[in-house]
Amino acid sequence: MLRGTSSDDELTKAAEVFAIGIGECGSNIVGSYLKASEDRKLPSRVRGYLLMNTDRADLTKVRQKYDIPKEHTMLYGASEIGVGGRFMDGYNAVHESKDIIFDQLSDLGFEGVSGFCIFTSLGGGTGCGGTPAIIELLKQRFQEEEGRRIFVYVIGILPFEGQSSEALNSIWAVSRLLRAQLQERGADLTILLSNRTMLKRILQSRGADSVDYLQRELEIDFANVDQIETMVPSTLDEGGELEARTEQAFVELVNPLALDVVEAMLSPGVYEAHKDVFPTTDLADYARKLDPVVVPALYTDVGLIPDAGSMAKQLRTMMDFAVKECSYADVGEEPNAESVYYVFSGPRHVSKAEYGMHLKEALHSFIAPGAAITPCYVQYNTKEPSTDLLVLLGLPKIPELVQIINEATQLVNLHSGSSPLKQGWFMRAKGTGRKELVDAIADFRELFSYYMTPGDAAEPM
Repeated sequence: MLRGTSSDDELTKAAEVFAIGIGECGSNIVGSYLKASEDRKLPSRVRGYLLMNTDRADLTKVRQKYDIPKEHTMLYGASEIGVGGRFMDGYNAVHESKDIIFDQLSDLGFEGVSGFCIFTSLGGGTGCGGTPAIIELLKQRFQEEEGRRIFVYVIGILPFEGQSSEALNSIWAVSRLLRAQLQERGADLTILLSNRTMLKRILQSRGADSVDYLQRELEIDFANVDQIETMVPSTLDEGGELEARTEQAFVELVNPLALDVVEAMLSPGVYEAHKDVFPTTDLADYARKLDPVVVPALYTDVGLIPDAGSMAKQLRTMMDFAVKECSYADVGEEPNAESVYYVFSGPRHVSKAEYGMHLKEALHSFIAPGAAITPCYVQYNTKEPSTDLLVLLGLPKIPELVQIINEATQLVNLHSGSSPLKQGWFMRAKGTGRKELVDAIADFRELFSYYMTPGDAAEPM
């Protein structure tokens, strides 16, 4: 257990990370978290942060909206109007701006950290293209030039349903990230979160604050969940001011959830006088124990009462609810995860290692035979902290990936043909040729073939 000693500061610093928000989505995640935080601070293990974008207007908007100091933002690339969906331009812009990126990171004190958390959209051009590029530069700088191992986590947001152009970007980005990881030059973990799933969770919970916020921002009376769910896609298809207001309103609700997961992942190993941790954790623990693609589930404020009936039943119910109802990407009824890391935290009389067998039993219906399970318990020496459960599912089935690959394939097929206009679409819209996108789709299918049955996913013509 981690006890209070004179080396507490050194222990915490040894596991510090640096946060990078890239593109509009990544910057909004970090910015909205800072705005929502009472003391305007990131999780205690995050030493600093940088918000990067190729679009001056978007960067200025984020800076003003969240009151971000200018030194924590960075405009880069040859154009100040962004790259649009041209992810290859986003990729090249990072490499071309290597020196100024590292200069600003150095000014913000990134030297000596043990890792990086990169927040990004897996649909936009700046984030999709820039994320693999910034990882390549970080790995080259620390591991190849300095001989020092660092850990890089990507927190990637999958697009809403029906956005075929963003789906195609996602296919390229995820396949690129995972191939680089297999060569030990990429992210150590790619944590997938889904806009469509997180929005669904918010709507189903119908929290008073969320409903009030949406009604205020959209000037629409939300009578029930069904009305909200049917309103969202139709509104987003119409365009205009209401579309922009609707999308922004949901972004404000969804974005902070991404950093909640990171805070839950980083907090167990941070020493605090009122808690014990067994075992301690850092980024390396997660990377070494989990498969490369992870879907998190975070169930907070659990009402466990040891004296109120079977504790085993309560824990099984908690795990079942966490996986099915609190996952940040839909994993269905049988995710068949190939690894699991869970963090169970709460008062000492609740968060006990002896309850682990019940939690492991509850996981049996969600994991593949032989899957490794790694537990972590955080015991608070007070009754005040809530009981929380963070579940990280390694390489689970993610049904919406099949939808994404179908949307991407249909878009590629739509623009395929002998016409020069069709052939020119790929370079104009994505900054690369058709072959690279077809190869990315084929690579994606190969990487996730373990749960894509014949006929599930369309193939490029």
